[in-house]
Amino acid sequence: MAFLKAQQLLAFGVLFLSACTVTHELSPTSLSPVGTPIPAATLRTGASGAWSPAVTNGGSANLKGTVVNAKTTISVSGVTIAALDTVWGGREVTVDLGVYLSTDFGPNGSMSLVAEAQGYPYEGGVYPVLTSFSVLEAGTGITYEYVNLTSQCASQGMYICSGGVCEENTNCGPVPGQSGFFNRADWDEHQIPAYGYASTNLFPRCDHSVNGWSACPSTLSNLKAGHYYAKYILLADNDTAAGKTVGLTVTKIVKRDTAVRNTGSTNGGINVNVVLVGDSNINASHTVKGQQNLNLLMSEVNSILIAGAKVGINSIHTYEWTNANGGDQYSSVSYDQLGVLFASGSMGVSSSDEGNYINVFLVSDIAFPGSSFTILGLSGGILGPPLNGLLTSGLAFATFDELGVFNASCSPTTPTDACARNSLQADFLEMGATIAHELGHYLGLNHPSERTDGTSAQRHDQLTDTPTCAPRVDSITGSFDLDQLSCYQDSTAQPSSSTSCSSACDAAIGGGNHYLNILSTVNSTPIYYCPAVNECEFNHLMWYTTKNRALLSGAWHEDGNLISPQASAVVQWGPFVR
Repeated sequence: MAFLKAQQLLAFGVLFLSACTVTHELSPTSLSPVGTPIPAATLRTGASGAWSPAVTNGGSANLKGTVVNAKTTISVSGVTIAALDTVWGGREVTVDLGVYLSTDFGPNGSMSLVAEAQGYPYEGGVYPVLTSFSVLEAGTGITYEYVNLTSQCASQGMYICSGGVCEENTNCGPVPGQSGFFNRADWDEHQIPAYGYASTNLFPRCDHSVNGWSACPSTLSNLKAGHYYAKYILLADNDTAAGKTVGLTVTKIVKRDTAVRNTGSTNGGINVNVVLVGDSNINASHTVKGQQNLNLLMSEVNSILIAGAKVGINSIHTYEWTNANGGDQYSSVSYDQLGVLFASGSMGVSSSDEGNYINVFLVSDIAFPGSSFTILGLSGGILGPPLNGLLTSGLAFATFDELGVFNASCSPTTPTDACARNSLQADFLEMGATIAHELGHYLGLNHPSERTDGTSAQRHDQLTDTPTCAPRVDSITGSFDLDQLSCYQDSTAQPSSSTSCSSACDAAIGGGNHYLNILSTVNSTPIYYCPAVNECEFNHLMWYTTKNRALLSGAWHEDGNLISPQASAVVQWGPFVR
């Protein structure tokens, strides 16, 4: 079996207790298709004393009132499998997605595609890679291609394999400036997921009209009236499966949204399933203190999302995965078992929740095998599927069994008692920031900057209004680090203002317009950070490290409070936002 060389692990939405970069080789974390199917979890609702979530938006939901999702599954049989490094010739399959009018989408509508191979009886698995998403426009006969890959993908293959390890063919990828995908990494993360084999794609992916989104072709900013098609190639990570045939299912979710994007006081809201995993978390949630903390936690997440993306939490369903029903094996869960957790747990929620509620699993802790790292939270993917039962169908967060003891200085009489934010613990607020961050991933957002495996090379997201940040060389270890100091030291003129982070931060400090006297220490060097300065990347919610937080003069001051206009546009296209 060939193993893909892993992309930076943090790109898949992991937030660590320690702000370090981890890279290694990953094999897919799904069960073998010939093994025992993943069973649906038995989840409990309505138990005596269970947490009943308080309304988080002050009594009114952030509903647009204009969103309708329509789901259809298309099946194709007899699709020929290719090896990871196979030339594609004649092996792509075309899927007819149907004819749509502009009114079927509205000005903010979208189409999501979740593809899975069916009946794969070999070791390993097969990835349905989306190679084309196009529309033959009604009335003009013009074909618009939203993927637009280089010709070398078909003529040379997607990967180059040697000695059982496959690395990307650097000649294969989206054509710069002619695709909804920004680059190869942007395309890859939707086709070759961290968990399992199902691919999830959503269009449109960019909007030329939003805040100078110059990397986005103006012709691909919306979905047009016409006949839609998708093309896939099935790539197996087991070479012996090449040439065999299997089935392919493509689940299509068409979102009709008549609201104009990125305007008004609200851009809609999301619904959340909170699944309490293991008796420790469940028992804590049955106490007045635990319920107060859960209400405060979801209120904190809601506030962060509304402040940045104007997208709040509309509704919360509560589920309990007791130890008696198998929850103990996932309450302290290993990173490599999270895919099974997501698949099993998501199948246990109500069928009416599918595509309407995002599954959030609260576990005791998440261990990273062979490492001392503890993972704070993780998203099943960057753009989570609006389907349950997949290895990407959820997010997981570690409570460290403190739901019932957080914020001891705030004693509740009832579960809904308010608590001043400056009395909340920093670790508790960290958990809220982590959940908001990972929800950003699930709704399609990347980290603004990434560094690649142990080098100074870097990747940036496709958004031109999120600042870029170059890694610095650590004076002690010699490693390349992305942190607050590296961003401050980066002299790059940011596209939003042609000003660097350090210049903008220093000007803000000198002008006295921000809460400026907060210090962070990196290698014993005190530095300022400027939470209200857009040019500083670590001000962004999607900055991947833990968030700086300091209690000064009775109030918390912190970074990680911004979602840019372009990032907000990405979030709104998702089928979960309505």
